[in-house]
Amino acid sequence: MLSIALVMWIAVGLVLFVQGLKKGSPLMLFFGVISILAPILTFIGWLTFLPFVNPVALAIAYLGKKRQTTNMLKQTL
Repeated sequence: MLSIALVMWIAVGLVLFVQGLKKGSPLMLFFGVISILAPILTFIGWLTFLPFVNPVALAIAYLGKKRQTTNMLKQTL
């Protein structure tokens, strides 16, 4: 039962991540990456690496937002 809930949590995270990329929202990217990585680490039993999820999610959200902004600038020039 727990594995089904974690798979659903990953699916919601994937939706948040894709919507964050489309809208250019770093907050949606951040929560999407957390919602993807936390259940995966729980599945494989790497709970000791769980504190590193937030910095990784923040870096991915920053890079995703930066890439989105760069693409917008290239389109306007």
